[in-house]
Amino acid sequence: MSNSQNYYFNEADVVELLDRWSIENPKVQPTNQGTVNKTFFVETSSGKFVFKLYDDSTTTEQIKYEHSLLKHLQSCDLSFSIPEIIPTKSGETLLTTNRNNSLLRFSLQKYIPGKPANRQNLNHIFAAGKTLAQLHCAFIKFDSQGKLAQLPRWGELNKIHPLITNPLEVPQLLNLEQSQQQQLVQIFQELIEIVPNLYKALPLQTTHADYLCPNVLIENNCVNGIIDFEFATYDLRLLDFIAALDHFSRIGNEIPVWERIEAFIKGYKKYNSLSDLEIEALISTWKLQQANCIVYWTGWLLEKKVTYESVLNGVIKIFLLEDWLRTNNSKLLKLF
Repeated sequence: MSNSQNYYFNEADVVELLDRWSIENPKVQPTNQGTVNKTFFVETSSGKFVFKLYDDSTTTEQIKYEHSLLKHLQSCDLSFSIPEIIPTKSGETLLTTNRNNSLLRFSLQKYIPGKPANRQNLNHIFAAGKTLAQLHCAFIKFDSQGKLAQLPRWGELNKIHPLITNPLEVPQLLNLEQSQQQQLVQIFQELIEIVPNLYKALPLQTTHADYLCPNVLIENNCVNGIIDFEFATYDLRLLDFIAALDHFSRIGNEIPVWERIEAFIKGYKKYNSLSDLEIEALISTWKLQQANCIVYWTGWLLEKKVTYESVLNGVIKIFLLEDWLRTNNSKLLKLF
């Protein structure tokens, strides 16, 4: 059986399937959003929805995990919206069908208004930090032992992509200059050595794992909704925090901008705080977060999902970050 990537799915197909939700006379259009799944806006007389076709790279077990997490978050007293999955007439939150020998999985959720956060707007960055802190507090009460999680931990570099079992081979796979290969191998070796200690010492809990601008919806400088929990898993809280801090504090290959760092941390501290051990491990965990991006995107490069240039940019970013952290280590830690 083939997969969803090989099946051309259009608005007419969505309209046909929406009968499973008793939705009549819908207006359907592609969202042109998302890097993994294909989504459509659905407008009806009763409201607006998002119809999602899941990519075959996402397992059914992970989709069910995501839906369970969203159901938990719906029961929490949050100041923002998270996706509400609409069950079909038969009560399913995940619809599975076979089309032209392709196995397809779908869901329907309520539309959450808002525009993606702007990393150049300090109010947006502050709001994003504050909201991540609230999410982390709510996540603690879900799957507290990590028994339900489906995805690997992002700090375990040899497990995060099935095509990359030895991260030390990545510099050669990318055909980097010899000096760059040596520098990246050294960074990876140091991280591989300390990762077991990080997972023994630091807080573990459910994490969003994709807390980026497109998934943080803003209205009037406040977060109105958080979407796309498809990469959620049980992992280091600090790794989730650092991934978001890196994303919101720098754009492209620039070094982190202090104003943005301060805004994000100040927002996070409104509702949550890092432990002393997390603060001590912040520098090494930041490098670990950049390393896992390089490893994962190298796997995507082998799958021809991204360009070589985009992965090379990740290598440039980790080199810039290492130099910046060496200079700004103490100043950064004082913010906590």
